Amino acid sequence: MRLKFVLPLPAVNQKYLLHAHSHFAFSGWVSHTLMALIAAAVCGQGSRGELPWKYQLIVAANLLASYGMLISFSLQGYGLYAICASSLTVVVSYVFAAMCWRDTRQPALGIPARNWLRASLVFLVLSSAGTFFLAYLMASRNTDNRIQLAAVYFFLHFQYNGWFFFACVGLLYHWLQRKGIYPRRTQSVFWLFALICAPTYFLSVLWWPMPSWLYLLVVAAVILQGGAWSIWLHSLLAKFSLYRHRLPAIAKWLLVGVAVAASIKIFLQGLSVIPSLSQLVYSFRPVVIGYLHLVLLVIITLFILAYAYMNGILRVNRVSLVSTGVLTAGIVLNELLLMLQGLSGLAGIFIGHIPAALVGASGIIFIGLIGLLRSQSKLTSRNPIDKVKSSSTSG
Repeated sequence: MRLKFVLPLPAVNQKYLLHAHSHFAFSGWVSHTLMALIAAAVCGQGSRGELPWKYQLIVAANLLASYGMLISFSLQGYGLYAICASSLTVVVSYVFAAMCWRDTRQPALGIPARNWLRASLVFLVLSSAGTFFLAYLMASRNTDNRIQLAAVYFFLHFQYNGWFFFACVGLLYHWLQRKGIYPRRTQSVFWLFALICAPTYFLSVLWWPMPSWLYLLVVAAVILQGGAWSIWLHSLLAKFSLYRHRLPAIAKWLLVGVAVAASIKIFLQGLSVIPSLSQLVYSFRPVVIGYLHLVLLVIITLFILAYAYMNGILRVNRVSLVSTGVLTAGIVLNELLLMLQGLSGLAGIFIGHIPAALVGASGIIFIGLIGLLRSQSKLTSRNPIDKVKSSSTSG
């Protein structure tokens, strides 16, 4: 995709590839990984334990359907096979949500983790309403761009701010409980975030005429969201001395980066409550792309990496540390370039070579990812360098 902007690749349909990229990023990476991690948490499996067969099948089905989307969207865009594969991922998510909801009843999971994980499942199912409504619009040949955008943003909002966010927080609470750590104000923070999730959707459609009472509700939700985030961070920091020595050093730095990025995201959401600014931003594609990557790559992906290190899913060695640093640097560089591209476009300032720089950032991400995968191979794990793990953990 990045090369298409700097090299003539006539055989590549950029629109088809974009659809394949976005669909696979949601289902084949984030949702797939969260499904596996949540299944391990609710089933009490360790970092190397095997999931029960029902979860292995559902996770495998999701991955198969995701690769089906990747291939079919790349070849035909919104064609028959792509729609079938996309529909299959929705069905799989429903089955997963039903199974996981039932299994969260086990007392060992703990109330905080159960609440956040169950809410994430609700938002996972709810987000599909945007997909179905968009499909209805396409089938009925409704070309109203505003309605189509509203449907897309509905899906994105309840995926990013619902399914992804609540699942990650639920996994974090699960880890804290296993360490015997119980932050304060857990219930109040949960209910604040749960109740404001729906109203904050309207931040994405402030360009749509709405009654004054609804706008005031959105403003109140934004204020409550900022307060809930501040309270939650304070409660975690208050207990930091109890778990800081149990975190690998690399996980600490990743979590700090996630917290900073999430704070920036909430601040940007607060600014978007200004209707004129919201209309300008949400109508300008580069800014939207930069915001979405901020959540998907910087917040969610880095949290997943941190969680994997915290639970021993990723082993700590010199190669993994260097590779994670390279991967993180590429992700941050990619985000900075996207934001620079968006802001310069808003200001009417042309900055050359950004597409080429984005190719470079993607290359850095790819190198870091390959190195991280290589660091987890059996050959590397036998290397004496693995003793770095103990010193890093103690740090």
